[in-house]
Amino acid sequence: MREPAFSLLDIMALAPGLVEASDWANWAARGVWPPENSLPATPLILPMQARRMSQAARLAVQLALTLITRWRPGYLICVSRHGELQRTQGLLQQLVCAQPLSPTDFSLSVHNTVAGLTTITASLPLPATSIAAGEEGLHAGFIEACARLAVHDTPVLLLCFDGPVPDFYQPWVPAQLPVHAVAMVLTRGQQWRYQGSEAADPVAPALSQPLQFWRSWLRGEPECRLDGGAQQRVWRC
Repeated sequence: MREPAFSLLDIMALAPGLVEASDWANWAARGVWPPENSLPATPLILPMQARRMSQAARLAVQLALTLITRWRPGYLICVSRHGELQRTQGLLQQLVCAQPLSPTDFSLSVHNTVAGLTTITASLPLPATSIAAGEEGLHAGFIEACARLAVHDTPVLLLCFDGPVPDFYQPWVPAQLPVHAVAMVLTRGQQWRYQGSEAADPVAPALSQPLQFWRSWLRGEPECRLDGGAQQRVWRC
């Protein structure tokens, strides 16, 4: 059986203070997040729509709309460790306090929120899968994309996003990252091949798997070791 493999057609990322290629190049070289806290502009999203989205969702949908226009993918995979956790925790607090729930918050609190927002905003009925695989999100997304590409020879849009977790959950998620989104378009090919897994360093990774891959790609490294806590998943170019 052949190992999972794909070719990368395009990749983009957004985070506060990191928009231009030069911004990301400095981040990849130094590993330092800029002090900028304001969210990057999302001009492809109407203001009325943007107001309903969480910050991570807004960045993810902006990237998705850009890559959909370029490549017209046939499938969408959304990867997020925490999803709409800020919104969900707010709903739980309202329940505890016996307050009425916001219908908007309730409808946008599910893990496949970004998949729905992307297809609605793009006016494109893309079939979609949403993945919650903890720290192993991107690796799971790659495997899902490879399985899809083995059956359907159309590009796959892989959309990864997350933001800081609410204060209540921070004792269980020690590595806090700024809100960010990484999007890529995958197609059939052998550019990136899965080489297997190895034991990981017991220290929690400083970056999420999508940011690990993005930084490795920016540096032109021929191998990326996706650290998911217990295991390192090795993908080689």
